[in-house]
Amino acid sequence: MESNLNQDGVPRPSYVFSADPIARPSEINFDGIKLNLSREFSLVASSTEANSLESKDYLQVCLRIRPFTQSEKEHESEGCVSMLDSQTILLKDPQSILGRLSEKSSGQMAQKFSFSKVFGPETTQKEFFLGCIMQPVKDLLKGQSRLIFTYGLTNSGKTYTFQGTEENIGIVPRTLNVLFDSLQERLYSKVNLKPHRSREYLRLSPHQEKEEVASKSALLRQIKEVWKWSSM
Repeated sequence: MESNLNQDGVPRPSYVFSADPIARPSEINFDGIKLNLSREFSLVASSTEANSLESKDYLQVCLRIRPFTQSEKEHESEGCVSMLDSQTILLKDPQSILGRLSEKSSGQMAQKFSFSKVFGPETTQKEFFLGCIMQPVKDLLKGQSRLIFTYGLTNSGKTYTFQGTEENIGIVPRTLNVLFDSLQERLYSKVNLKPHRSREYLRLSPHQEKEEVASKSALLRQIKEVWKWSSM
């Protein structure tokens, strides 16, 4: 450990260590720990028997086009998104911008994008769920792993698609309905099991079971009271 002097001439320790060349470890040979992952990935990609998706469709990207608001229609934005077919859309600048461009440059402003599936602005919550989410949910019930997430700008409709409203529920409550309806006959009706940590559980005694039931009832009463006062 090196040291230098401060303003008062007192040695000040430095925590910058200089390694002794003699003590440095010898060069590590990584040849023995390298893995050829290409073979492992090829085996995964070729085993389609246990997966309902084709090897080229492990990642599916679905696009849902949000309806234009009244203000967007007033600013001539409605024509900037066009569906060419069920998998392709055409994006172009609004007419307000195209009017200031030459004919040659305006023709270059249109871009085409392809997706696994495109849902137009008239698509209902039920139609979107059946066309995009229902199959992954069925795969989940068969024991397969599935991940669904939304991506988009602010106010693009992510919350509405995921949660929805009381009249038009989103994909999360619809997924839970399907899961619980499918598992209805296999649900554990007793309340003598309690989750513990991440993957463990505790088996409750009859006395502890009664305490859990009482706590649950008290919590539900509080929720009902909060809901009652907030709706007044």
